[in-house]
Amino acid sequence: MNKWRQPESGFSWFYQRFLNNHITILLLNIFLFLLVVHEVVQNGSLLNPVWRFIGIAAPAIIVAGILFYVLDPFVHLMERRLHIKEGLAITIALVLTIAVLVLIFLNLIPFLTRQTASMIGSLPQFANDIMHQLNHANQQHHWLTNANLDEINQRVTTYFSKRGWNLLTGTLSSLGNVVTTVSDWIITLITAPLVLFFMLKDGSHFPKFISRVVPTAYRDRFIVMLDQMNVKVSSYIRGQLTVALCVLIIFTTGYSIIGLKYALLLGVIAGPLNLIPYFGSAIALLPALIIGAITSPSMLLGVVIVYLVEWVLETQVLSPLIMGNSLEMHPITIVFVLLAAGKMFGLTGVILGVPGFAVLKVFVITTFHWYQEYSALYPDVLPDDEALTTPVTPTAATVKETPPTKPSK
Repeated sequence: MNKWRQPESGFSWFYQRFLNNHITILLLNIFLFLLVVHEVVQNGSLLNPVWRFIGIAAPAIIVAGILFYVLDPFVHLMERRLHIKEGLAITIALVLTIAVLVLIFLNLIPFLTRQTASMIGSLPQFANDIMHQLNHANQQHHWLTNANLDEINQRVTTYFSKRGWNLLTGTLSSLGNVVTTVSDWIITLITAPLVLFFMLKDGSHFPKFISRVVPTAYRDRFIVMLDQMNVKVSSYIRGQLTVALCVLIIFTTGYSIIGLKYALLLGVIAGPLNLIPYFGSAIALLPALIIGAITSPSMLLGVVIVYLVEWVLETQVLSPLIMGNSLEMHPITIVFVLLAAGKMFGLTGVILGVPGFAVLKVFVITTFHWYQEYSALYPDVLPDDEALTTPVTPTAATVKETPPTKPSK
């Protein structure tokens, strides 16, 4: 019964063991946070104006952010090496970027559009070629009857004919969606350069500006966290874009060497798809395999050889040299992140899921380190101020004043 007595401090055992317990307070805070999230989800209609604003502003911010990480080193290079003022360097970078984009749209886009229309128009012929090869194989091995082959042939031809027509004219059947999409693109094209200009001009001041809302004691840690996030995202975006460009060149060159149809179009498809880790190149390989199989067995073998060469160059040379291990993430973690982000946010989640998870990881690690230092649950971890002022080798007085703690039974 002695253990149920009120302790000398004047507080009951229930207060000391439960109400004043760090783990209990942590669990209570987590419960309150989840309760707030649940109420927000249940009353999501109240946030519709916020989501609409984010939907309008997010494309321009994302485009400007990607271009910021591409152009920021170029702007700093002009400032340091050429001694050009900041405003003039930003203007030069924007003008060159707009000029490159205009040249691409005026020269490359029309050619790719013609190749895309030609490929879509050839879908029924592709289907006929596939059925012809199946007929030839069936005559040798007698897998199906002629009636079954005719039925499959008719269904495949009808499917590809309708699919090709829908790809060419499907957008015209929904004029409202086309107008909405065009208006969103116009808004993005107008606002993205403005956002990009101010990102390049004031991007270095952003951490200090936003840290003003953070309590003074935590500002230094908050700025360090933002710097770590910036390093993760910048290295990932620059590395992925560089690798995607190299993959585009490798596939286009390889397909052109073996004489595959639509080599440039297939290379342009493979480049952006490579932004999807692990799965992008494999997805881009499918149309090349189909075209190669229809053309000839030797062409199919050539496509496989080009893919193997690209895979070796990307995994053994390009990615280790350009990307390294900047994200410090296990491959299986990346796979699960891609699956979850793709399920929740579609293609945008697949592309932005990995850098988003890297940012979230930095935030969680920083928060946990702060909790370790100030929760008193990890006595071997000291706050930053104490760690800087405490000597590494303890003195005799320190040893006497702070005897070693006994393990709890």
